[in-house]
Amino acid sequence: MDTFLANPTILLVTPEVTYLPKGMGDIADNLSAKAGGLADVSATLISALFEQGADIHVALPDYRSMFGAGTASLQIKKLDAIRRKMPAERIHLAEDRAFFYLDRVYSDYGDENGKIALAFQREVINNIIPRVQPDLIHCNDWMTGLIPAMARQQEIPCLFTIHNIHTVQRPMHYIEDRGIDAASFWQYLFYDNYPSGYEQVRENHLVDFLVSGVFVVYFVNTVSETFLEEIVSGQHDFVNESFRRELA
Repeated sequence: MDTFLANPTILLVTPEVTYLPKGMGDIADNLSAKAGGLADVSATLISALFEQGADIHVALPDYRSMFGAGTASLQIKKLDAIRRKMPAERIHLAEDRAFFYLDRVYSDYGDENGKIALAFQREVINNIIPRVQPDLIHCNDWMTGLIPAMARQQEIPCLFTIHNIHTVQRPMHYIEDRGIDAASFWQYLFYDNYPSGYEQVRENHLVDFLVSGVFVVYFVNTVSETFLEEIVSGQHDFVNESFRRELA
């Protein structure tokens, strides 16, 4: 416990980042994937923790086309070579064709975003977390909303930061068919109606990604106190009632 308190291994999971600090690996200078403020917040936090000497690791989707945009062919080959050494680096790229060839973080097609989120979380859950073995996981926004349930099942403390109120809902069988063994932590996810058992939930209930992140996480925060107050006080009609209630 003393070691954990002194300098825990932190895994920050985010679908966006504007930059990474020098010293996190040769690949750091070449990575940028941004759609909004989440990227800036992630970059600032990662840099501050790294500069303080924290054992910080970052999990990102491998936006191969965006990371290689505008670079010479020799540099792209260098990036590919570095990717093969990722287990020794602090930057862990989740690899799946779902985001290899994207030219932006989020798709204009609604269903595609759900597929991208599941591919990212599958790689984090199945490969990156076992490799890093973090003492603390920091998840950011709805695209990471299933990970806190897995973390709770494995007794890993988890922080969930809310940057906006967007979410997707998918049935359990859809999630499992994409390689996430949710049967082991199904009771820690949030559903449209709470089921009586796993068999019922697998076929008949939708999992809400954003609310799941809030539902089971050890700690939750938002990008500002004003944003938090507006949500929990019900100032906006477009805020889902389940999300408002769980956050409150």
